[in-house]
Amino acid sequence: MTAEGNDKSSEEPGFTFSDKRRVDPNTGEVRPEADAQSASAGAGDEPTADPNAEQAGEADASDLGVDIPSDASGLEDIEPEAEPEPGSEAAGYLADLKRINAEYAAYRMRADRERERAALGGTIKVVEALIPVLDEVKLARDNGDVTGPFETHVNKLVESLNKLGVEQYGEVGDEFDPNIHEALMQQPSDEVENPTLFLVMQPGYRIGERIIRAARVGVQQPED
Repeated sequence: MTAEGNDKSSEEPGFTFSDKRRVDPNTGEVRPEADAQSASAGAGDEPTADPNAEQAGEADASDLGVDIPSDASGLEDIEPEAEPEPGSEAAGYLADLKRINAEYAAYRMRADRERERAALGGTIKVVEALIPVLDEVKLARDNGDVTGPFETHVNKLVESLNKLGVEQYGEVGDEFDPNIHEALMQQPSDEVENPTLFLVMQPGYRIGERIIRAARVGVQQPED
């Protein structure tokens, strides 16, 4: 058995290498066998197609998952799909989608309005809580008591309210408007042609068109 194993091992072929380069690396000249192969190829021998390459090409095309047309020149002329026919199942799905989109848009608008109303309501509550303090500040200003550091703090308070959109209104000489003024006293005067404020007891506060508190004033009426 040892002899047979040695015979088999001696018959196994070893590693071989064939140098198929067209140009001899030592001399730089074209090898004769390369010229012979070129001549035979020019005489009409067709190269043998590689079956593995063909199979690989088919595998690549199938991996794409689409059919590739042989002539793709008309692909740019493809028009988008038309609207589904009325009464069809697709038309029903499309109508449901449009309805859902409209409902969602309406919901977002309602949510935005509710958020704005909530923010406005919070600001109004804060201003209503500060109105007694603001009335005291006005009286102090009218008496000339708002000076020094106290004046700085008052100015910062007024600026903060202005940033929130809060406006203080009501000045002597303004025309009386029952929608924004509350007349606590009236007197005739030949110096005015229209009802005019001659006294502001408490200023009014508003945010835009929303009246937080009407200005409490004295009004001069023109004489008949």
